Amino acid sequence: MTNIVQNILVLVACWLLVSGAGVYVTFFEQPGELERLEKAEKVAKLKKAEVATLLAEEAATRQRAEEVIRRWRSRYKIIPAKMEDHEVVGYLNDLSQSGFKNFDIVFNGGQKTRDYSTFTYAVTGRGYFTDLYRVVWELENNRNFYRVRDLKLSHIDLMTQNKDTRRDELKVMVSFTMNVDAYFGGARGLSAEPVLEDLDGKRELPGGYTNELPPVPRQVLPDERPAINPFYPIIMEKIPPNTEHLVDLEEAELVSLVGGKAVYKWDGEYVVLGVGDKVYLGQIVLIDPTKDRVLARLNKGGIIDEVEMHLQTGERYRQALGPYSLTPVQN
Repeated sequence: MTNIVQNILVLVACWLLVSGAGVYVTFFEQPGELERLEKAEKVAKLKKAEVATLLAEEAATRQRAEEVIRRWRSRYKIIPAKMEDHEVVGYLNDLSQSGFKNFDIVFNGGQKTRDYSTFTYAVTGRGYFTDLYRVVWELENNRNFYRVRDLKLSHIDLMTQNKDTRRDELKVMVSFTMNVDAYFGGARGLSAEPVLEDLDGKRELPGGYTNELPPVPRQVLPDERPAINPFYPIIMEKIPPNTEHLVDLEEAELVSLVGGKAVYKWDGEYVVLGVGDKVYLGQIVLIDPTKDRVLARLNKGGIIDEVEMHLQTGERYRQALGPYSLTPVQN
């Protein structure tokens, strides 16, 4: 055998070995490795998605935690370390000095827990709704921590006379029952603590600080006066009295229309009214100088009525009527 034939045989053998190895790797080893890599890629993607979800949840949780901490630090209720029964009774008596026919307080005992202690009082009585609203507002919005529970109301309408003006006033008197809890002896950190901050002109601590609590902004508290009186009747048997001494259109005299205003003679005086101005039981809604008329919309005890008034001069061109008589100038 010549050298050429031997070399060819060697090359063929090498080619067969390389081809066999390639076929083995391509059809037997690589599919398994490829499948393993694809699974590893899916696992990596799932972990990445899980990490992104955890980061989003962590950001949302941090935001909620910051909000809770901010609200906690802005608390304004004070829970005193100690409190006596007579202090609470005295405070309730001070709140009910006016506007109540009776205001009875019964001590129902106290309760002590790990975080705080309470005194509970049953309060019953009768008073004007606006004054009862004021008492409840003070209890729930002052610095000391009080809570009103189980408030129940019934009412009776009374027509009374104002001692100063001697005019009848319609006031709603309610009978009520409620429970009042007074909190004290709170755990450390539960009560609002004095905030150390620079404040000029106040009692200072070493370092130029004060231990006074900052004032509570009025806009974050509920209204001190009730927006509506739920016991005030929608349709009343009696029309409310004219407590504000407004112009009563049924008794006033329309004497002039000048410059888009209406002039009335009422209770011995001349009163100028414009569109939107209040009158007894309603307001002025239209002033028409071309037809010498004024239109008012009145609420007569829940019944809406429109009253139209005209100048009673007898002459359409006259726009004024007063106590003086005008005469031409004599030359």
